[in-house]
Amino acid sequence: MTRIIFVGGFLGAGKTTLLSQATTILTERGYHVSIITNDQGQNLVDTALIQGQNVAVREIAGGCFCCRFDVTIPH
Repeated sequence: MTRIIFVGGFLGAGKTTLLSQATTILTERGYHVSIITNDQGQNLVDTALIQGQNVAVREIAGGCFCCRFDVTIPH
């Protein structure tokens, strides 16, 4: 089973810290963890920090998901 967890919040809210700690706990429990980082800029700091934990990390830089992708959510 694949589970997807979205984490969002204001600058400095602790999102990267949460992801880092959750990654450690989940990998210790035998789960495979992958992370997609997203931000307005390029060369994201969060990506570099998470890569140090030896997990699959990809980034979507240069804008938020809602502005970069045309996603229609059915009601």
